[in-house]
Amino acid sequence: MTDPHGTLRTPRLTVRPMVPADLDALLHGLQDPDRPWAAGYPLDETLIAAQVVDGRASLDDPDALGPWTQYQLVLDGEGVVIGDFTFLSPPDRDRVALITFAIAPERRGNGYATEAVRAIVAWARGRRELRGLRADTDLVNPASHSVLRAAGLAVVHDDGDRQVYELRWERPERIARAIAAD
Repeated sequence: MTDPHGTLRTPRLTVRPMVPADLDALLHGLQDPDRPWAAGYPLDETLIAAQVVDGRASLDDPDALGPWTQYQLVLDGEGVVIGDFTFLSPPDRDRVALITFAIAPERRGNGYATEAVRAIVAWARGRRELRGLRADTDLVNPASHSVLRAAGLAVVHDDGDRQVYELRWERPERIARAIAAD
């Protein structure tokens, strides 16, 4: 599912991590000729998320972000960037990371976001430094709610305009230690 560079593969997508130089190019509107953008990409929310990640980045150290970066969703067979997935933050003290995603308008409705978020969830469950993922979305965005629910996240907070979703898991080794301590 992943390669040594952190790229995830799904049946239809390559989920490619962005390094600081990629983020800088995105923020300046420069697309990679090997990965053209779908119509409508990047979205405003893509650029906002890229600015958040770029604020944590160091151009001097392309690996400084580790996996807590923005990922472009590249449609296999076409080589076109159709959207993105972003870790808005690395894991917090509870080992939960904040995520977001976006799909170009003309590519919505094909299950790409669900496919990508499910792949990230599967990847995240294997990371020792993570115990969960969190996302929030406007109530007026039913497609995002569907994606998050399909990926296993559940509503944990509703403030009327936005809902916060989470998925948490326990590590088997922690459960085993807790049982042994009893």
